[in-house]
Amino acid sequence: MAMSAAAAHAASPISLDIAVKSIGLPQPPHMVGDILILSFRPDPPVQFVGVRFAHESWKILHPCAQNEKGVFVLDYELPEGVQEVRYRIVEDGLWTTDPSNPDTEVDASGVAFSVYTLESEPVRPIINPKPDASGGLTFSFSGAPGRRVALVGDFNDWDPFMDLLDETAPGNYSITLRVPPGEHWYYFFTDGRRILDRHNAQTGVTPDGDTVSYFTNPS
Repeated sequence: MAMSAAAAHAASPISLDIAVKSIGLPQPPHMVGDILILSFRPDPPVQFVGVRFAHESWKILHPCAQNEKGVFVLDYELPEGVQEVRYRIVEDGLWTTDPSNPDTEVDASGVAFSVYTLESEPVRPIINPKPDASGGLTFSFSGAPGRRVALVGDFNDWDPFMDLLDETAPGNYSITLRVPPGEHWYYFFTDGRRILDRHNAQTGVTPDGDTVSYFTNPS
């Protein structure tokens, strides 16, 4: 079935953009949704500020962006399962703790690092499809509880009975399956209706003029 696809990219959340641009003075670490916000203003001024995290074995250096008010800010998508964040700031190559965060610890070698503990697991936006560690793709659907919800697409010959989602919590449904590499088109089917994936902004159009959801599986 030949189809045309139109990709759309969701804009950055307004709340995150405001959080980054409005920081005039360094603040203690805090969350905006599932994004960790860290901010620094070194004294004396430096050319580069970055952050390294313990849960990445200190291997990845995340550069901070300097906003219009001269504050270096890092907006970092916190991985799932990380409840306690251990990190160190890197200022022009020198490692240090976060002066805006009074919570610090010292490891067995006497090296100090900053610590930020989440009060609860952040609410994370649903993104479809979401790759998992086994090579599958997870599709999530939100709706009324106790419904029969199917994933229907070119990868299952548009069969509305083959791939049924599990209701993991009242009104929350998901399914994980392997999909061949390439371009794919699909929709959800429930209560006798086709429903576009509200968590995927990409759409395609069938030869019959029907709009369906669209994605590309690179692997």
